[in-house]
Formats: sequence, structure tokens, C-alpha cells
Amino acid sequence: MPLIGAHVDSTGGLHHAYERAAAMGAAAIQVHPTPPGFWGSPKLDPERIEKFRAAADAAGRPPFYFHAVYLINLAGPDPKLRQRSESTLAGYLRAADELGIDGVIFHTGSHKGAGFEAVLPIITEHLKSVMERADPQQARLLIENNAGAGGCVGARFEELRAMLDAVDDSRVNTCFDTCHAFASGYEMRTPEAVEKTLAEWQRVVGLERLEVVHCNDSQFGLGSSRDRHANIGLGLIGEDCFHALLHQTCLEKIPFILEVPGFEQKGPDAANVEVLLRLAG
Repeated sequence: MPLIGAHVDSTGGLHHAYERAAAMGAAAIQVHPTPPGFWGSPKLDPERIEKFRAAADAAGRPPFYFHAVYLINLAGPDPKLRQRSESTLAGYLRAADELGIDGVIFHTGSHKGAGFEAVLPIITEHLKSVMERADPQQARLLIENNAGAGGCVGARFEELRAMLDAVDDSRVNTCFDTCHAFASGYEMRTPEAVEKTLAEWQRVVGLERLEVVHCNDSQFGLGSSRDRHANIGLGLIGEDCFHALLHQTCLEKIPFILEVPGFEQKGPDAANVEVLLRLAG
């Protein structure tokens, strides 16, 4: 059975994410440790670390990831914004390592029309600096594929591969988002399409560099470049995609993490976890 998880509320303390995940039946966890629309990295002290590690031990240490703030842009023209982004990512990664969790998922940002090739050296410099400043011993930094709007980096698999090659650090891996891939033109609606897209990922990026799948249906169509998630089976991708993904033997050890709006518009819920469990069954 694949590891099916969810983005979970961590209000009141990161350690609460474990009990909330268990309540919805999630076997893997992602959280925003700080508000996603504001600058800042997780602030930890010995008491918070101890509480978190105790909760992790009690839960059996399921896969656990931070999602970094949405403001990060390592590709834009503003050097101050890039530097702030670098510092924020380094802080996130350091905190992930202190807590003993798996890693940090993030969006690289937008080149604002300059073109990917022009900004790749800049992105590379900042990513290398993040890894040097954080010096994580366990936690990984995961580059997420993008939906493709507004010059955002990472919509094409080739761009992900180029960043991995340029950084050349085994602690940097990737996260694959189904909605983002569909929005950027990768067909996902049939088992055959899923097989073809995964084969393309394997050819270009490599499944050995894939650590997490974000499981999201899409409110908009193929190639729309719109990043709008829908509940599983209620968007324009449909259940066939997720049934096919959940039965790929090459993905059986990879966490599938929901980021859907939920049936009460409060984020991932037990009902969407149950949909994936049914499709995986």
C-alpha cells in the first residue's frame, strides 16, 4: 500500500501535526511551520524540539516535510529578494535537520521574463549557498515542479534536471505535483498518459531523484498554467490518474501528499484521504 498523506495544520505547535494527521488517516505529513504568505523561518528552542521529537517517536516517525513560504524567488532580478529567499530557505532547512524530519519542499520562483537559461547560474549560486549555510546532515531540499505561469521556473522537467545537475548535491531532490504537471502540459487523465508522463520524468529527471508526490486534481485544463487544486476526482484530471499513479510499483515507497481544498474548504481532510485509499486498494 502506498504511503498516503496530507498537508496538515500545525497551529499551536508543530508536534500537533502528528495527532491531526492520524485523525484523518494520513501516513505522511507536510506542514507550513510558518505562515506561507509571510517571510520567516521556523524558530525553535530545546523545549519545542523535545516536544516534536517525542511526538514523532510516539507516531512511529512517518515521513514529514516542511513546505517553505510562497514568497521565495531565487530566479528574479531583485538581489535583495533573492538573498532574503536564500536566508529563509537555509533557515527552513536548518530547522528541518534539528527536528530530524525529512526535508523542505519549495518553489524556485520566477525569472520575470529573463528566461531560464539566463537565470540558471544565479539559481545555482543561491542553492549552493543554501546547502552550505544550512549544512543539513539528514534533511533534503526538494525542488517542486511548477504550473508554468508568469515565467516560473521548473514547469518543464528539463529545467528541474538542469538545476539538479548544476547544484550537484545529493541532498537536493524533487517533488512532483500532479496539478502543476497537468497545468504545464503533461497529460495525466488516463493510465496510458500517466505511464507516458512518468516515463518522460524518468528519462529527463530520474525517479531516483523523486522523493514526494503532491496528489492534487486540477480546477483548470491541460496546459492552462493555472495552479488551482481540486479535490481528488472532482477536477479535470480525474480519478483514473490517481488510480494509475497509486499502482505504479516504481512509486510504492514514495509519499503521496494531498494539498487539496477539502470538502469544507479547510484543506486536506479524511474524506480525500479515503478517496486515495479506495483508489489504492
